[in-house]
Amino acid sequence: MALSNWDKKAQATFAKIMEVVPEPMQDAMKPQLISMVENKAAGSPVTTDVIERLVREDLPEPQKSVIMGALGLSAETPQPQADEETPQLTWEEDSEGMVEKIMDVIPEMLRGAVKPKLLDFISKQAGPSGTVTEALVSEAIQKMNPPEPYMSQIMKVLAAGSGLDLSKLDDILAQYQGKQEELVNIFHDIQLEYGHLPKAAIGKVSEYLTIPTTTAYRVATSYQAFSLEPKKKHVVKVCNGTACHLNESDTLHKELEKTSPGRFTLEKVRCIGCCGNESMVMVDEECGDSTWAQDKISKF
Repeated sequence: MALSNWDKKAQATFAKIMEVVPEPMQDAMKPQLISMVENKAAGSPVTTDVIERLVREDLPEPQKSVIMGALGLSAETPQPQADEETPQLTWEEDSEGMVEKIMDVIPEMLRGAVKPKLLDFISKQAGPSGTVTEALVSEAIQKMNPPEPYMSQIMKVLAAGSGLDLSKLDDILAQYQGKQEELVNIFHDIQLEYGHLPKAAIGKVSEYLTIPTTTAYRVATSYQAFSLEPKKKHVVKVCNGTACHLNESDTLHKELEKTSPGRFTLEKVRCIGCCGNESMVMVDEECGDSTWAQDKISKF
């Protein structure tokens, strides 16, 4: 595609951008980026300034930070508010090791931009408690959603390092004969067997059914019936039926989210069948109102 309306510096700048685009994506991305730049120029000659404004104003993260790093542009970092404290992260299980495995997949020239973004996603997922689990890292990388082929490579690396005994998974998969439309049923059987959907199992299912790992994770996280991590000793279920929803069960759920990491499994479910005059909660096998539930949880 000719760049007849571009000055030489703009063409050189665009070449630097293409260097950080993954090779499998370059043929598809190049005409899209050229179109975006020329639309930004609005009929005027394309200059380096036009390209830099596009990068700063129009590109999403983490692509924005990666390209800014390649072009040597400084990030516009907002000043933290005086009362805002960044929680100290507490790494449980092999969660910190998972971050390093993820970085091994990312090309070295991009790691300086990608790792801070990933840690920021993890910090937001961890919340005020700062507790980081393996499942939380998996959720953070999915929300960050790095472009392919990196996403699928990351999921395969994380699945391979779990050390889980998958011998029973082979029997489950054999029942469905490679039918992609049986994905949800396969996940139900896996959760029944293992108590949750292990990362290694999701990776193996995606390979067996020849579907992208990202697609398998999207399905696994779309249904409340599936859990990506083993249930903790205590399970707290916040009712989100009509009556409880009107009594601000969402607010209660958000409050409990701040204290749940590492302490108990928190779920939002449909009607639990013990309606009252406020949001109702099931703690393990007992049911009560929000005040009762918070008192019981405080004793965990």
